Amino acid sequence: MKKLFSRYIGALLLACIFMYPSCKKIYHSTYVTPANYRLAGYTKITTPNMIAPPALMPVITENYSFSYDNSNRLSQVLYGTNDSNAYKAGLEDLRMNYTYSGDSIFKLVTNLKSTNIVELDTFTTNATGQLVTAEFTSGIWPTEYHSFTYAAALIDGETDVYSDTGTSISATSTFTSDNGDLLYQLFNGTLNATFPDSGISPYITPLFPNRDSILSYPLTVTWTQYLFGVPLPTVVTHNNAGSYTSPTDELNGYSQNEISVDAVDSSGVAVRTAYFPEGLSSSKFFQIYDFLTDRTGDYLQLQSFTKYGINIYQNAHMIKAMTTTFAKDSVSYVIDAQSKVTQTTVYTKDKYGNTNTVVYQLQYETY
Repeated sequence: MKKLFSRYIGALLLACIFMYPSCKKIYHSTYVTPANYRLAGYTKITTPNMIAPPALMPVITENYSFSYDNSNRLSQVLYGTNDSNAYKAGLEDLRMNYTYSGDSIFKLVTNLKSTNIVELDTFTTNATGQLVTAEFTSGIWPTEYHSFTYAAALIDGETDVYSDTGTSISATSTFTSDNGDLLYQLFNGTLNATFPDSGISPYITPLFPNRDSILSYPLTVTWTQYLFGVPLPTVVTHNNAGSYTSPTDELNGYSQNEISVDAVDSSGVAVRTAYFPEGLSSSKFFQIYDFLTDRTGDYLQLQSFTKYGINIYQNAHMIKAMTTTFAKDSVSYVIDAQSKVTQTTVYTKDKYGNTNTVVYQLQYETY
């Protein structure tokens, strides 16, 4: 009996050697999602992995529902969440409508309850349909602008600009790739500030009741970094910055933290402060599942499609992890027998040591 059992085990091991894929988890890697399936929506569940009272670290649920036009372009997104912070800001129930005109895409975000306009965004595409600019506007002034360049299908450059009524901060990063997949996003640590031709006067006069006044160059420029929203004691100050022909300033060696820029002229006229958000590191390393062909449900695809209505990350394979000096996102997928991603799970760890598990539960429709 022992001999027979040994022969059985040997035969099984031999079979696994020659039929290795059948002896491991099936990922359906050689097939992408069938063309007649499209994303109908998803539920995003964020669970903090911390020891804290549930009231302080609640599980946040977000629901997205997608509609399409006759050309199979995204036309509407309905959004809802139980996030108390969203409720406080009036962003808990939203409608996002997409309209198309030539190479332009317009995204109008309204509050479902009040019908108030929350945001109006404008995107432009190139001749091949790739996204080249994205401007996000809240209220009157544009606050966020992105531009993208590509090498064939893959993104190879991105410039991010954040502004406040004329004062702006910009940064440019580049991407490298390997065999059709993103490899690194690289940032040289240089932030560029541009200032408007007017500022806020320290004095109110009958002629200038709103305190708006013309700036006189050069300017004294102050850069301040923040940690947990609190300004750090060390600031960088540049004197004699800017001129009438080039009202700009440059900061080198920046990485990761939120930062602001202020400027004032010799008469005390100051610009409005601009802020650049945290998160841009000197390098981001992308890892992929080399046995999983890229498809709907890929983590990068989900972020891009939800934000722009277009996927700007045309990897050959699905993303596995994104790592910087300060943070890491690790991604896993559940794929069904039709090669559809039904669940995307992301384990995140930020620079403060906070960890979260984010689960996307995807739904599809045929067309």
